Amino acid sequence: MIVARTEGLRFWPGRSERPALDGVTLEIASGELVLVEGPSGGGKSTLLRALAGLVPHFHGGRFAGRVTVLDQDTRTTDPAALATSVGSLFQDPETQAVRATVARDIAFGLENLAVPAGQINARIHEALALVRAEHLRDRDIVTLSGGERQRAALAAVLALRPRLLLLDEPTSQLDDPGVRALGDTLLTLTASGVAVVIAEHHAERFQRIADRTLRLVAGRLASTADDDDADPGSPLGANGPQLLRADAVEARYGECAAITSCSLALHAGTVTALHGANGAGKSTLLRVVAGLHPAHLGHITLDGRDVTALPAEARFPDIGFLPQDAGRRLLRERVDEEIASAATTVAPSVRDRRVSDVMAELDLTRLATAHPLDLSVGERERVALATVLAAEPRVIMLDEPSRGMDPSRRALLARALRRRVAAGAAVLVATHDQAFAAAIADRHVEIVEGRVLDRTVVVSR
Repeated sequence: MIVARTEGLRFWPGRSERPALDGVTLEIASGELVLVEGPSGGGKSTLLRALAGLVPHFHGGRFAGRVTVLDQDTRTTDPAALATSVGSLFQDPETQAVRATVARDIAFGLENLAVPAGQINARIHEALALVRAEHLRDRDIVTLSGGERQRAALAAVLALRPRLLLLDEPTSQLDDPGVRALGDTLLTLTASGVAVVIAEHHAERFQRIADRTLRLVAGRLASTADDDDADPGSPLGANGPQLLRADAVEARYGECAAITSCSLALHAGTVTALHGANGAGKSTLLRVVAGLHPAHLGHITLDGRDVTALPAEARFPDIGFLPQDAGRRLLRERVDEEIASAATTVAPSVRDRRVSDVMAELDLTRLATAHPLDLSVGERERVALATVLAAEPRVIMLDEPSRGMDPSRRALLARALRRRVAAGAAVLVATHDQAFAAAIADRHVEIVEGRVLDRTVVVSR
C-alpha cells in the first residue's frame, strides 16, 4: 500500500527565489524505511515538512505540484487532521515539549487526539519502552540532556501510533547505545506496517536497516553516490599553557546533581573531545564553564583568575560557547548582521573583515543577506558557530557542533578549529560524533557518573 506520494513537488520558502524542493516525485510504501541524505540546505527537512502538511500550510512560501498522504491531498487537508496518522520528530526536539514532565508531555498529544483517559498511562509506558526511556517518565523536561530530550520527543510521537513516521536527524544527540536502540525500534515499527522516512547526515547509522536511500541535492533527487567525502585531515595541536581549569565542580538542577567533583584542564593549542552517555553531564559542564549555570561547589579559573562567581557576559569574549540549540537563538534580520553582532567590541573596519573572513571560512558568503529563519537547521548552526568564531575567544566550547552538518561542512568546521588551535586557542568539543572527534581531537576525556576521566593522553605534534 502506498502511504505517501509526491508529484512534481516544488516549494520556494519565504522570499527565496531558489526552490528548496525542485520537482520531487516519489512514493513511500507501508512498512518501508526510506533514508534521505544530502548536503545541508539540500531540501531534506523541507521534504519531511511537506509530507507532514506543514508545507505549505505552516511555512510561508510558494507551493507547486502535489503531495498525498493516506489518500489525503495536503493542499486541502489541515496538518492537524494529518496528525492522527503522521508523526514528526523535528531536528530541534527542544521545541516539541509543551508540558513540564516527560509523562505529561506524552499525555498531551494523546489528550488532543481524544484517546480515552483509561488508555493513556498504558500508551505512555508503551512509547517510553519503545525508545528504552522508561526511567525518564517522571523527569522534568528542563533537566534532560539533549539526547534524553530527543528520546522523550520521539516517545511522544510514537505514543500517537502514526502510520507514517518522519524523523529529522534523529541521532544527532544520541549516544551509541541510543542509536542502536533507535534502529531496533524502527525495525519493530516497519515490521508492523509503519512507513518511516529519515533525513540523516550520518547515513551509515541506518544503512543496515534502510530499504532504500534517496539523495537530495539543491532540492532535486540525485544519485546516492557520495560526493561529500572531504577529509578533515589528522588532528593537530600541542599541550601548551593552561588557559582554563575546572576544579571539583558540582552543579545541580534542583535536588538533582548533574555533575559532581568534576575537574578538567584546557590547554592552548589543544582540542579536547568530551564524551559521555546521554545525561552524563557534558552540556552541564560546558554551561557551568561558560557562566550560564552556577557551580554549587568548586572553582573555575581562567588564566589563573577565579571566575566562578562571574556571569557569562563577564567571561566573554575570552570564553566562547556554542550550545546544542544555538540555531534557535538567532535574532537579527540578516546573516551578516547576526555575525557582526558578536564582534561589537572592535573597530568597524576590523569587525567587517572578521565577518567577511568567517563567512567565507564556513561557506556562508552566499547567505549573507538571507534571513536566518529562512535557512536550514544545519545552515543556522553554521551561522551560530560563526558568531562564536567572530569574537575570537581564547577558549572555544562547542556542544554537538556537527549536528545538522553534512560531511563537507564537518570538514569546514574541523579546519576552522585547527586554525584557532594553531593560533593558540583551547577548544573543547562535547560530541557523540565519534568520527568527527577522532579526526579533530588531540585529547579525549569522558564524563562517567558526573566525573571526568581521561580516555587518551595528549598527542603532541
